[in-house]
Amino acid sequence: MSCPYCAEVIMAEAILCKHYQSDLRQKIQIPPGRPLPSVKRMGPVSKVLIGAIIAITLYLAFGSAVSNRSQDKEMMQARDAVELCRQEVNSYSGPAVGKSIIVETCQKLEDEFRKGFGDAL
Repeated sequence: MSCPYCAEVIMAEAILCKHYQSDLRQKIQIPPGRPLPSVKRMGPVSKVLIGAIIAITLYLAFGSAVSNRSQDKEMMQARDAVELCRQEVNSYSGPAVGKSIIVETCQKLEDEFRKGFGDAL
């Protein structure tokens, strides 16, 4: 008996070809020049489509990572500004009017921070 796919002589008791793992119990004959049933070929449209999907996925992942980093940096800078303002209020030793102006400014800074970043202080 020979394999209908590779024509190699095989034992009569065999049910799978050792090269193609083809089920030899099925009596399918493949004409010469045709691709084997186990070999799936991808057309150019499929390759382009898969490439586009991969490119879009990478673009979105990279954009998200860069965006998160810049947003994190912006949030840290804003948090540092609020903290610096609080320190200024605590260390201020001038007239009460000056301290109230600093307190109001710090409150506005904190409100803007919360508006942009939530309660991450």
